[in-house]
Amino acid sequence: MNLCINDFEGPLDLLLHLVKTAKMDIYEIDTKYIIDKYLEFIDSIDKNDLDNASEYLVMAAELIHLKSRLLLNLEEDTNNEDSEFSINSEEDLKNKLIEYERYQSITGVLKELEEKRGEFFTKIPENLKEFIDEDNHLEGTLDAEILKDALVELQKRLNYQKPLNTRITRKELSVEERKVYIREYISKRKNVKFTDLFEDYSKEMIVVTFLSILDMCKNREIKLSQKDNFGEILIEKV
Repeated sequence: MNLCINDFEGPLDLLLHLVKTAKMDIYEIDTKYIIDKYLEFIDSIDKNDLDNASEYLVMAAELIHLKSRLLLNLEEDTNNEDSEFSINSEEDLKNKLIEYERYQSITGVLKELEEKRGEFFTKIPENLKEFIDEDNHLEGTLDAEILKDALVELQKRLNYQKPLNTRITRKELSVEERKVYIREYISKRKNVKFTDLFEDYSKEMIVVTFLSILDMCKNREIKLSQKDNFGEILIEKV
C-alpha cells in the first residue's frame, strides 16, 4: 500500500516538490535550505500520520545527519562501509533527487502509453477448422465437356449484359410472322432448344420471339419442358 501525505508519495517526492517550489536547479540546490523546509513540513504533519509513514521520519534522520556534517564541515567518510546512513554528502542527496526525477518523468510517459493502449482491443487467434465444412468438395466426376458448356453459357450471359447495338431499320418484326417461322422450324425437328430460335440477340428479336412462344403455348400449339433448374428449355410440337 502506498501512503500519501498531503499528496506526496514518499520523502523524495516531498523533497523534489520543495526544490521546485523554491525554483532551484537540482544540480545547484541549497542543501541546508531544503533540509530546513523538509523538517518544518514534518513538524506540521499530524503525529498520527507519521506513525503510519515511518519512511518520512527515516529521511528526516538522514537529513539531520547530513546537516550536522555540513555544519561541522566533515568530509564524507568513504571507508566507513558500516554507516547506517545512505546520505552522507550533498552529492548523495542530489543524486537521489536526480534519479527520482528521472523515474517520475518515465512514469508519466508509461502512464500515457498505458492510456493509449487501453484504446485498442486484441483478440486471441482461434482455430477456424471447426467452422469448415470438410464434406463440401467436388467428387471429381465432371469432365471437360461439361466445363466447356458452362463456359459457353457464361459467355452468353456476358453478351446479354453488353449494350445492345441499335440501328434504324424500316423492317418491323411482327408476332404473326415470327409464329410462322417458329412453326416451320419446329416441324423440321423433333425437339428444339429455346436458344436455337434466335438468329441474333437483338432486343426486338428477343421480345417478338418471347411473345410468339407465349401465344403458341396459350393456343396449345407447342409444349415447353425443362429437366433441371436453369437448364435448357426444350420446345415440342403438340
